[in-house]
Amino acid sequence: MAGFAKREVMNAYDNIAHEFKETRRKAWRSIKEIGNPAGMTILDLGAGSGRNAIALAEAGAANVVAADISIRMLEMLRFEDTHAEIIMPVQCDAMELPFKEGAFDAVVCVAMIHHIAGRMNRRGTLRGAGQVVKAGGGILVTAWSRRQSRFAKRVPHMLLAWWRGGELGDAHIPWGNKATRFFHLYTKGELKADLTEAGFKVERVYGERVRAKTLAENWVAIGRKG
Repeated sequence: MAGFAKREVMNAYDNIAHEFKETRRKAWRSIKEIGNPAGMTILDLGAGSGRNAIALAEAGAANVVAADISIRMLEMLRFEDTHAEIIMPVQCDAMELPFKEGAFDAVVCVAMIHHIAGRMNRRGTLRGAGQVVKAGGGILVTAWSRRQSRFAKRVPHMLLAWWRGGELGDAHIPWGNKATRFFHLYTKGELKADLTEAGFKVERVYGERVRAKTLAENWVAIGRKG
């Protein structure tokens, strides 16, 4: 299942890269939770087309490694990037990071962890992030929330996937008629538990609304390596 979901997500983002870039230009507000990035070396894990990496560079980060599994998404960053001296695009699998231990001052993982199938795989990914961040370094993780009204009609499908051996919260969500992406829709407690198990001290977990007026679409977690 994990391998299928990985290929599905990689192929999906390769297919929608240009449209994603054109419709997702603003950096996430929650990246401010990482603190003042001035002079820092930061890993943007699941960087996509680079909107958060660019924002971090503009805020004074010394170096930003923009890592993503989709080569087409990273090509969108290379095409437009005006901070080539600061941002380094790297295609890699988040579950097998090719970086040295303690290489980064902080890790930003925005809207990526929910694309990994299997709780042990997600926790392993977060442990890997913990290995490449320095002691005392921060991590920001955001994930789609299960408590979204737009997903109410998907509850029967999620229950069926769970009954068939998947996890409650697993879903395959289309991007129009161009692609389908795997998601594990998180609960607040689940995200906190995964970060804790990965060795981070969780400082805060809260809901973030983007377009919704009531229920938050995302969970935002801030942690620190002990």
